[in-house]
Amino acid sequence: MSVFEFAKSTISRAIGSAAGPALPFSIGEPISSSPSSLWAIHRGTKKDDNTPVSVFVFDCARFKDKVAIARNCLKRFKTIRHPDILKFIDGVETDSQIIIGTEAVEPLSSQLAESSNENMTAWGLFKIGRAIKFLNTDCSIIHANVRIDSIFVTKAGEWKLGGLELLCSLKEERPFVVDYGNSLPDSSKYIPPEFRNGSWSMVKSIPVWAIDSWQYGCLLYEIFNQPFSRPEELAKKGAIPQSLALAYKGLLNSDPRSRMDIETVLERGDRQGGYFDNDFVKVSIFLEQIAMKDAHEKDQFLRKIDASIDTFPTDFCKYKILPELINALEFGGAGAKALTPILKIGSKMTHEEFDSLITPIIVRLFSSNDRSIRSSLCENLGHFVEHLSTKVVNDKIFPNLATGFGDTSALIRELTLKSILLIIGKLSERVINNDLLRYLAKLQTDEEPGIRTVGLCTNTTICLGKISKHLSDSTRKKILIPAFTRSLHDPFPPSRNAGLLALAATQDYYDATDIALKVLPHMSPLLVDNERNIREQAFKAFDVFIKKLEAHSKSMPEPQAPAVSPAAQVPSATAPAATSNPAQAGPASSPADSWSSWSAVSVLSSKLTNTIIGSAGAPATPTPGSGIGAPPSAGPAGQARPVALDRAASASPQIRTNPPTQYGANNASASRPAASNGQSSSSKPTAGDGWNDDDTGGWDVDEEADYDDGWGGCQSSCEWTRWYLMVLSTSVAAGAA
Repeated sequence: MSVFEFAKSTISRAIGSAAGPALPFSIGEPISSSPSSLWAIHRGTKKDDNTPVSVFVFDCARFKDKVAIARNCLKRFKTIRHPDILKFIDGVETDSQIIIGTEAVEPLSSQLAESSNENMTAWGLFKIGRAIKFLNTDCSIIHANVRIDSIFVTKAGEWKLGGLELLCSLKEERPFVVDYGNSLPDSSKYIPPEFRNGSWSMVKSIPVWAIDSWQYGCLLYEIFNQPFSRPEELAKKGAIPQSLALAYKGLLNSDPRSRMDIETVLERGDRQGGYFDNDFVKVSIFLEQIAMKDAHEKDQFLRKIDASIDTFPTDFCKYKILPELINALEFGGAGAKALTPILKIGSKMTHEEFDSLITPIIVRLFSSNDRSIRSSLCENLGHFVEHLSTKVVNDKIFPNLATGFGDTSALIRELTLKSILLIIGKLSERVINNDLLRYLAKLQTDEEPGIRTVGLCTNTTICLGKISKHLSDSTRKKILIPAFTRSLHDPFPPSRNAGLLALAATQDYYDATDIALKVLPHMSPLLVDNERNIREQAFKAFDVFIKKLEAHSKSMPEPQAPAVSPAAQVPSATAPAATSNPAQAGPASSPADSWSSWSAVSVLSSKLTNTIIGSAGAPATPTPGSGIGAPPSAGPAGQARPVALDRAASASPQIRTNPPTQYGANNASASRPAASNGQSSSSKPTAGDGWNDDDTGGWDVDEEADYDDGWGGCQSSCEWTRWYLMVLSTSVAAGAA
């Protein structure tokens, strides 16, 4: 270190000490100041991570004669560490104050005044007894201040032992308690009978547990009854449970050498039927030791806690069980079975608590390669998805979840597909219309048939149908029909059934043209499917779409009447002249005349049809009396043909006598393929591996290729029809003339 840096650090320390003690936490408002306590408890906040702490402040000016025991308390907090003793963070002594920072707690007296829980009381007494046993048996240290004012409660509801003002070792030449044993407020109430003469000189001649055992007995009385004012009141056990009666009597034995030690109290209480023999205490003990248990013990424990966790206090679950399970899951080898109780606890939390305690764990677990953890996350996704924000789902959850679509395990792919239905409401439009559809397009051609159709909610086809309402209009128009009609040609029967169900469920997204030209042609082969349930579902779906087409047909406007051709307006040589006077008009045509006209037209059209189909594209052969190709001067029965009819024939447009060959005998390949096993015998190869290669990664939408290939051809069919009607209308007009 250079001279400059040394000077800088020295000046900084000097300025800091002048401004006040440099502590890693800030001191807030006071929360408790009991008359029987030497310490004022304040709320505080750690400066590095803003976690809450508790700050104990001793006023040196107010308690001048107690400064020594406050200093001893700070000294012991710095050197004693145990899970059941109040956790020390930092402390400092100034000319006016002694400050001790600990984990966030509140006095036990405050909790007992509000409410009490039998399980939490049993666990609290067990923890205080275990802390005393550690001091007495393992360290040969006496606490000498075991009372309600020395016990504090964490956010989880656990009891922690504090009040280390008189704590000392009996191995010292002159233990601290010898000089200051009577310095605490109300100390006379809790002093064992052997020290009531005011002298603590014989402390080294009695068992190390004698003082703390007596005070633990006093604690039992005040927990289950009211605080006592005179030692004589301890003779009656009051509301102390019967399972603790013998221990209570042994703890208050007047002979210090015959007094029961805390270790014996805990052992007897843990026996069958003892006070500490209950599920809550056993679960709490196992949680603290879970890292040292084998796999079989962990499995048994996790099954037990999963069944009983709903009966535990909520705060204990959130702040005690949850951290222990998380540590066991990440570092203790608890496996995926620990995830279920973790998520059960998370379902009881508010959104803020879930975000701070559970969400970071879930994000880390989704990035894990452990299949058991991934499957457990997917199976329990419904329990916590509502607590996840949209940003977390899109940025952190979905990218890791989507890796399951390409997993080599069919089970993981299926569970991933199920999960999409649960998170679809939180996915952005970009993710749905691009990334998600690309994955679904690949899954529809999955080598495992069960992935395509295991059930209504677990297959790709039905999944796509259920998420269709979240797709954009343009994406729905491009994707749904190609995707669903592809499944209609799947050799796996449930896949065809899923396609029919999906089409029927999404019928509102298709217009009449799409139904008539794209949906029904693909559904019709399933009407003769080998599977009965497929046929029945196909008829149901057909009925739905036909009714929709009928409704659309009724709403369509009527077409305009066609204009009469000029040839039909040429007057006949034998017809009477038209007159504008109604009186001079001839008699109206009778029904018989109308019927004969219709009959003549029908005969004519029938002959035309026979001629056209019989020739199959060859020129029509003139037939006497047929009216087609007959000589102008010759009529039926050798009579002269009227001049007006000749003029009408000459004025008629050129008639095409050969029909289009694409749909006729010259185009045998255009015939519709026969259906076999519910599917067409030939299917159009799919471009790429999906539905639309533009932006969704699949489902080709080439309408001409889909519907003009192997099914006769819409354009050629329309052309043939137009030719036939043109020939028929021209012939009818000529006959009418």
